Amino acid sequence: MPPQCPQSPQPMHILTPPPVSAMKSPTDTFHIDISTPTVVPALDKISTSPREGLPRWPGIRSPTGFLRSLDWFGTLVFAASGSLTAAMCGADLLGSIIVGTITAIGGGTLRDALVLNKQPFWIEEWEYLVMSAFAATLAFYFWGDMKPGQELLPGLTLKSVDGGEGTAMEWGDAIGVGAFAVIGAMNGIRAQSPFVVSALCGMMTSTFGGLTRDTLLGRPVRILHSYSDVYATVALSSACLYLGLQKAAPKYQGTRIFLAIVLAIVLREQAWTHGWRLPFWAANSQRVMMSSRDPRNSTLSS
Repeated sequence: MPPQCPQSPQPMHILTPPPVSAMKSPTDTFHIDISTPTVVPALDKISTSPREGLPRWPGIRSPTGFLRSLDWFGTLVFAASGSLTAAMCGADLLGSIIVGTITAIGGGTLRDALVLNKQPFWIEEWEYLVMSAFAATLAFYFWGDMKPGQELLPGLTLKSVDGGEGTAMEWGDAIGVGAFAVIGAMNGIRAQSPFVVSALCGMMTSTFGGLTRDTLLGRPVRILHSYSDVYATVALSSACLYLGLQKAAPKYQGTRIFLAIVLAIVLREQAWTHGWRLPFWAANSQRVMMSSRDPRNSTLSS
């Protein structure tokens, strides 16, 4: 085999950088436009819309503090009213406390358990149980000692002449209906529920405690029968107004809380003053009727 000639080494090519004039500017290759910053929609919404909920112990001067105060007030009124209703139906002390407590917190309980699929709010916020039981107990023991028809202020009575709930209780109940409707709607919004479901949450929070009370006591359910003026309709209207304003003006939480509660108060006052009722069937017929009178206490033509 003939000897192989050694290969000569390959010549080395030294790369020389191009002249500076031929190089592109770094800004020509990497250009960042910061004139129109990108905003993440979710973060933008959080920064401009207040949280739809109530801190447990909010400041009294904030919109949520105002709403929480009315919520506590409504809880006391609902519990006292439920306790009185139970006592007048023959319930003892324990029965009156239980029914009063259910009247106050039953609507929110059913809302959480049936619609929003979460634990009832009072498991964490146990002060609602204490307030309800306290108000129910006071009403049970001291209602009989109050003088019927005695005015706290001109035209404002705690106990009516016939021994029932006076105008002060009616006004307090109206405030509670509005506050509960707003809080129920807030719960629906936080759960990202549709408009209709959130409105239903508001109505349930205001009225389903009373529905449970009437069912336990074997009475006609107030929100379902023609003997009573409109009630659930008022709560539903208040919740719908709050939800509509939340869509139209998300920044103005205090304004929509105030307007929704005022709407409930005005509608309830008009309802008990003028006897507003939904259509119902006339007695002994299937004809739809409208009347401002309780059909149980009057003979309506068929």
